[in-house]
Amino acid sequence: MRSLALLVATGVALSACGGGGGGGSTCSASNCVGCCLNGACQAGTTAAGCGRNGAACVQCSTNQVCRADQACGVDPESTWRVQPVSASIASSNNGSAWDGDGSGPDVKVYGWCPPFPSSASATPEASDTYQASWTSGGCTAKAKDLLASGWTFQVFDIDLVSDDTITAQLNVTLGEAQFIQGGFSLPPTGGLTAMSVQLVKQ
Repeated sequence: MRSLALLVATGVALSACGGGGGGGSTCSASNCVGCCLNGACQAGTTAAGCGRNGAACVQCSTNQVCRADQACGVDPESTWRVQPVSASIASSNNGSAWDGDGSGPDVKVYGWCPPFPSSASATPEASDTYQASWTSGGCTAKAKDLLASGWTFQVFDIDLVSDDTITAQLNVTLGEAQFIQGGFSLPPTGGLTAMSVQLVKQ
């Protein structure tokens, strides 16, 4: 296997400072176990104000929470669907037509979500097209597993006798950025010139 490698809240009252924060002193690491906002100590445990040890409060991005370590990130226990949504296929199969009658490929994406080994999910077959699209056929997994192991896929041109391989079986490494963006795009590989994949929180 090869590799490719706001929540918005306003007017929320937060308390729970560390010891010694009284007397109107300026918020800092010496008197706040949470985070500091406008000189006041906040709990530092919400997506609207996340942080610890007197650092400035951070507002977490969409699809992030304030985790137990008081840092913004995807909830490791949240479940996500990995859904291929579009793919562009090369005009020829190494110089030959994809199908014997000269028509475009019949594109299907097989995907595997962790923990591995797992059963393959599959998109519907997109017939006779170099620009395939789908709204179903993805797989689901917890964020912690996707971050640890990535998503594996392979693309085929479905034929009556023997399917043509559009890509080898590949593994995509995922990071926090892909969850924030709600998906990712893949560079050209094999007969695949581009592919877009959504990450949808369930």
